[in-house]
Amino acid sequence: MTAVSHGETLGSMQDLARAAIGLMPPDCRFQPADAEAIRRHQGLLLACEPGLVRGFYDLVYGHAATAAVFVEGERPAREATLVNWWRRTAEGPLDDDYFAWMAMVGLVHVVRDVGNPMMLAMAGFVADFVAGTVASAGLDPADAEALTGAVRRLTSTAGAIITFGYDRAVVSALFSVAGMPAPLLRRLRDQEVAAVLATAREQLPSR
Repeated sequence: MTAVSHGETLGSMQDLARAAIGLMPPDCRFQPADAEAIRRHQGLLLACEPGLVRGFYDLVYGHAATAAVFVEGERPAREATLVNWWRRTAEGPLDDDYFAWMAMVGLVHVVRDVGNPMMLAMAGFVADFVAGTVASAGLDPADAEALTGAVRRLTSTAGAIITFGYDRAVVSALFSVAGMPAPLLRRLRDQEVAAVLATAREQLPSR
């Protein structure tokens, strides 16, 4: 996997995705066997689509913080985007271009003010929704475990890439706008966070 770059430029979406994946422990990241499990059960996953999309957006529109991301009348367009992602996920290929797309989503989230806690929560929803569907589908236990594990590792990998792209985009923007190089930004960040951490430890002495 590609090593993490400490420069100020973002690089390609493919490079961002590879760097994020390279930071993940191998047993936690998406594997070729996971792609095969998803391919074998493509029909079941595609059948999840209506309930998954409806449940996803019922959740985000039902919570004030996530609902505030959207403008009036936007839900059909966002649902169509989720449908496109889910069909590509189920039908493949789950290749470099797919994961580069996830890196680009991180950049989209920056400009749409979609915080990483929002994204990670909804990635968890997708994994849980599939697990519930698989549990009621009557699959062989080994197949059920393989499929739920595959989707869980896929959403974890996608989430890692999206957060990595999000964070790197912010660093790159600070350099472009303020001329603040990444090493300086990290030093300033560490100084500020160390001060906050010292206060937090005083407030939570048992931690």
